[in-house]
Amino acid sequence: MTRPPGRVLATGPRAYVGYTLVELVVVMLLMGILAAAAMPRFFGASRFEEMGFADASIAAAGFAQKLARNSGCDTLFAIDDDGYGIYQRASDCASGALTRPVQRSGGGDWTQPRPEGVTVTPLEVYFDGSGRPFAADSGKLLATAASYTVGSRTIAIEAETGFVHRL
Repeated sequence: MTRPPGRVLATGPRAYVGYTLVELVVVMLLMGILAAAAMPRFFGASRFEEMGFADASIAAAGFAQKLARNSGCDTLFAIDDDGYGIYQRASDCASGALTRPVQRSGGGDWTQPRPEGVTVTPLEVYFDGSGRPFAADSGKLLATAASYTVGSRTIAIEAETGFVHRL
């Protein structure tokens, strides 16, 4: 049997095939380190969930402002650890607490629960029939921008205009 030049073929009793115990331990150790670094990214709250919830809350707050301006009725935007929601006065546009959930055009309340693992700072702002933002707790027109955070993202509602945007 002829062999190509440069190739060595191990035969006989010393021809072992496989890995040493040290090589296996090193590979397992490296896999463990990589898994420990990668697991939080796969099983924790992803940046995409945080970004999606932040964008959805911006859209909801903007919709609340437009709904108030178009309907002439006070409209509340509230966000907290449970999620966000849009509410109008219980009785009519001028009286009652801001507790009646606004309905989506396809049905259901205009609310969204907070994704698991996403942190939120609470805020309640209502818009009057002109679309101006008021602090829900004091009932006073906002003198400065009100803001809330969703994870690492900060969202502001500008005083006087009610413009909603990400900082």
